[in-house]
Amino acid sequence: MPVFKRFGRKAYDFIKRHPSQDKKYTLLEGSVRSSKTFAVDAKLIIHLCAYRVDGKRVILGNTKQSVYKNILLDVFSVVGKENYTYNRSSGELWLFGVRWFVIGARDEASYKQILGMTVGIAIIDEWTLVPESFSKQLFMRMSPPGARLYATTNPGTPQHYLFTDVIHEANFAPDLEVIHFTLDDNPNIEPEIKAQIVASQKGVYFQRYILGLWVVAEGAIYKDCWSDELLYNDSTRPVGLYGQGGYVGHVIAIDYGTHNPCVFEEFIDDGVRVWNDREYYWDSVKEMRQKTDSEYADDLEYFIAGSRIRGRKNVKIVIDPSAASFKLELTKRGYNVVDADNEVLDGIHRVSQVMALGLLRVHEGCSNERRECAIYSWDPKAAEKGEETPLKTNDHSQDAKRYAVMDLFPEWRLLEKVA
Repeated sequence: MPVFKRFGRKAYDFIKRHPSQDKKYTLLEGSVRSSKTFAVDAKLIIHLCAYRVDGKRVILGNTKQSVYKNILLDVFSVVGKENYTYNRSSGELWLFGVRWFVIGARDEASYKQILGMTVGIAIIDEWTLVPESFSKQLFMRMSPPGARLYATTNPGTPQHYLFTDVIHEANFAPDLEVIHFTLDDNPNIEPEIKAQIVASQKGVYFQRYILGLWVVAEGAIYKDCWSDELLYNDSTRPVGLYGQGGYVGHVIAIDYGTHNPCVFEEFIDDGVRVWNDREYYWDSVKEMRQKTDSEYADDLEYFIAGSRIRGRKNVKIVIDPSAASFKLELTKRGYNVVDADNEVLDGIHRVSQVMALGLLRVHEGCSNERRECAIYSWDPKAAEKGEETPLKTNDHSQDAKRYAVMDLFPEWRLLEKVA
């Protein structure tokens, strides 16, 4: 049966301490891959099922799926199938014979899931992603003597309610312990992987996810990871990229628009890097003519026919999930159409990582991609409210690129050694 790996000193001291000795609220915050979640997993297995406290036990995060991926999979691999049962639909978990409830707290209305509930133990995955209304409701629900909350998070903006109204709120100070983690607190990361993680974070992401600082994301989104070194042309494109053995994936990402521009971008994956080779960009406002789904589908067929990739008929179409009518038109024409992962902030971070590592190259002829990438910016008014949202201008090529990157670069791929 799988067992836990080594613990760093901070994680070990946190894990071995009995919950009765903890403060009511314990937050493990800091850099990525620093063993924060790993430590909470161990605390759950070793202490929290046996800890006697009134009230229900909940594990919550942005979604049930994110809790399953970030926490439960590792817990299940350690305890073995005979020690748990989990209903992924209802979120009911039995662990060592103790009942837990897994809850997704995705939006401001999510707090209704715990109305009327008395909570004895709460575990929060990525607290910055939990709406303020849910946290406030949870605090009111944790009334039993000895109630405990354990949370993990990477830092966010310093205007976030967690930073202003919890970490730096005097009323919380007697009941709150904040444990700051860095990469050096995880003894299980090999030096090469650690170097790769550090190299993948630039600008605001380096400050947050490596240094563990709460800083504002402002200005141009990709200013710290984009450079002209990522450009290529017909003479610098890898020899044989288009032929058999030259590529392992072929994707066209689509950001569909009627009043807004409609964008197709072609991406060729050579197994290490992805090459953004061509683009289609139709701005109905500028052109003073709006196209139908059928006309856009005709344009896509023409665009695909212009590809120099062999086997181009097998291309995967990755498209905005909300483009229902256009997806139907493409499906009727026999295309392999899949919904894009449209988690905006996760996607922006992934794109910045990929560009920082030099794993995404852009053909110099993709003029709209280059133009938008330089000016795609954070919304300063949203930042004042502790929210991170890109401005909804000059984002159409950027959305298409984000769809392609999320499809072609799962998280594990970023940890592979780059040739």
